[in-house]
Amino acid sequence: MDLKESSMRLEPSPSRPPTHTLAESDLTRAFKCTANAVFVTDQSGKIVWVNDAFCRLSGYCEMDILGRSPAVLNSGQQSHLFYSDLWHTITSGKPWRGIVVDRRKDGMLYTVDEVITPLLGDDGNITHYIAIQHDITPRSQEHEQESYLAYHDVLTGLSNRAYFLSKQQQAMFEAKRNQRMVAVLFIDLDKFKMINDTLGHATGDALLVAVAERLRSAVRKNDVIARFGGDEFAILVADIHDINIIVALAKKVLDILSQQFLLGDHIVHTYASVGIATYPNDSEEPEVLLTQADQAMYRAKKAGGNRFELYAPAVSKMQ
Repeated sequence: MDLKESSMRLEPSPSRPPTHTLAESDLTRAFKCTANAVFVTDQSGKIVWVNDAFCRLSGYCEMDILGRSPAVLNSGQQSHLFYSDLWHTITSGKPWRGIVVDRRKDGMLYTVDEVITPLLGDDGNITHYIAIQHDITPRSQEHEQESYLAYHDVLTGLSNRAYFLSKQQQAMFEAKRNQRMVAVLFIDLDKFKMINDTLGHATGDALLVAVAERLRSAVRKNDVIARFGGDEFAILVADIHDINIIVALAKKVLDILSQQFLLGDHIVHTYASVGIATYPNDSEEPEVLLTQADQAMYRAKKAGGNRFELYAPAVSKMQ
């Protein structure tokens, strides 16, 4: 939880003395012992009370945090609009609930399910805000891991087919609006099966990881590289206006993959076959465009490999 510091610095009414401490009561003793992190601010947004669970979670002891704004927990993960909505809700006297990423004193991030409730005095005015935080960091990390595995290749860390196709569809939509081109390069390693069979799967896996690293070095920051399984890779190049840009990239890929790989005690030589299909010239359907690039790659492989081919509808129909 993070209250906008600039907004929280409101001077209390002169007719009402500012409240800096909470009187000891059964309620505060209960909150002191609860497993959830709890902190309380006064009406100006300064922290006036924390429990032990908050100190353990945030890394701040009472001496560190009392008198400071909750902005000290700001992780930078939430937008200004997020905090504006939070502040508008609680200053109107309504409770607020949300998922917040905070930053510990040691700099580590943690995620909480947080409820902030305004406390009203006898006159109906807000006197304090009480925040109760439930640590969901393990659950959040587990969700992030599941999300990552759903869209990435475990071995190389590259995108997988599902992620590639989603980005391809998005790129084609934007290209249509901006009258640009999108290209798909389908890449298949030549001699990979022989390397895998003769030198072992560990060396084969090391080669795939090394290939992924070289492909990363060849593309632009916003290009997408994916591994579809085995020794098949693909590159998505969006927002282009000239086919020569793609041809130059294909030549660069062939060059870097034809250079020897040093994998442990083995020096490995391989090369690649590359097929290229472009939107809107070849297809306006993501799956079809990918299939066309695959067909062009197969033609390059049949021609001896270590080369690229552009998709040609007439030639593909003859195969």
